[in-house]
Amino acid sequence: MEAVHFSPEQLKERFTFPGKLRNLVFGLIGTGIVVLILGIFIASGTDSHGEDTHAQASEQVVHPVSDTDQHGDGHGENGHGGHAITMMTHLGASLLNVSLFFFTIAMGTLFFLTVHRIGNSGWETAIRRVPEAITTYLPVGVVGFVAMFVLMDHVFEWLIVQPGADALIDTKRAYLNKGFFIVRNLVFFGVWIGAALWLRRLSLQEDLKGGLSFFNRSEVISAVFVIFFAISYTLFSIDWIKSLEPHWFSTIFGVYIFAGSFVSAMVVIYFIIVYLKQQGYMPYVNEAHLHDVGKYAFGFTVFWAYIWVAQYLLIWYSNIPEEGIYYVKRYRVGDDAYLGYAAFFYLNLFLNFFIPFFALMTRNAKRIPRIFIPVGIIMLIGHWLDLFQMIMPGAVGSHWAEGLIMNLGFMLIFGGAFIYVVFKSLTKANLVPVNHPYLEESLHHTTGPV
Repeated sequence: MEAVHFSPEQLKERFTFPGKLRNLVFGLIGTGIVVLILGIFIASGTDSHGEDTHAQASEQVVHPVSDTDQHGDGHGENGHGGHAITMMTHLGASLLNVSLFFFTIAMGTLFFLTVHRIGNSGWETAIRRVPEAITTYLPVGVVGFVAMFVLMDHVFEWLIVQPGADALIDTKRAYLNKGFFIVRNLVFFGVWIGAALWLRRLSLQEDLKGGLSFFNRSEVISAVFVIFFAISYTLFSIDWIKSLEPHWFSTIFGVYIFAGSFVSAMVVIYFIIVYLKQQGYMPYVNEAHLHDVGKYAFGFTVFWAYIWVAQYLLIWYSNIPEEGIYYVKRYRVGDDAYLGYAAFFYLNLFLNFFIPFFALMTRNAKRIPRIFIPVGIIMLIGHWLDLFQMIMPGAVGSHWAEGLIMNLGFMLIFGGAFIYVVFKSLTKANLVPVNHPYLEESLHHTTGPV
């Protein structure tokens, strides 16, 4: 690749928020509010689904479960904890699904920034402001989880089942109790947001003052964050997703959630870079940069599938009820308690592995946006579906369809907010860190001839 030189003037550019994009944002949010209200109205009629199971749940409060229930799936005829499914249950489950979708993308992006900093990576310097902007969504994304603190009493089985009614849940109440749940998650959110904003501030100060002090401080922060991230993100995944089914056990669930988060983060970074280049920005970002982002998306798609298979096979061949119930509930067909998830179960594999694996296998597929973008859209839909089929069986049992409109409403609202926050953040700083010590290396980055 022939060397290309960029003048200081070419490197000093700021994104201007276009009116069309602003209109799109407010259109999404406005439409989302209308759709959400419609979904709430429709889901209000589902309260009757809980009448039969409500009595069952009440009986569970009086009569402790049998030894069979303690060591079996521990779930009622609706495929969840036997609790009443109300509009509030659907509202909470849909909010949790969408909150996790966007928040995990931002967290995957934050990991991307920190791990490249402690690895002294240079290639991504030219695109660094894009992931930095994505991480500024974290404080906004926390709002959805704060709202879930109110709604979780309608969604989480371990909050609904009273002490003494389920021996297995009782053994976990030292960890699974609302007070401790809220406190530890607020600590996680505080550290994650603090690290993201601190790294962002150091990056902007480096633009103004130069030198290596800000660069070196970001390395220390990143190193500490990655250690904390490994522990806290695993617990976060267990809290908000796995604990929806407290009778189920898995030792690699946190890694599985991380894999999906990172893949989706890479897809979103790729999309934003392509959009900026189409608008005439970032001429210094070349196909090699896109290629490397695409390689991450492709590589972690394989990693996601590896973790999926590892978890499934270990559970499948051991055939232990408290492990196997998770999969039985998702692919069992012909049983009213579980009917409705089998299609999602198999579609999940196609959207998150088979389609992107074969579509992005070639070198050019990662470098050419018109090939990568359609596949990336499929991957993002796959990420949403992955979270959906992890959340809904434990939250609403077989009554997943009643909350779909609310889910769509939240997607539009949070999607609009995500776009606004990220692109608004891009307007507040130069699109390339002009005083970064690895900038020159990144400007001439190449992955070799095509």
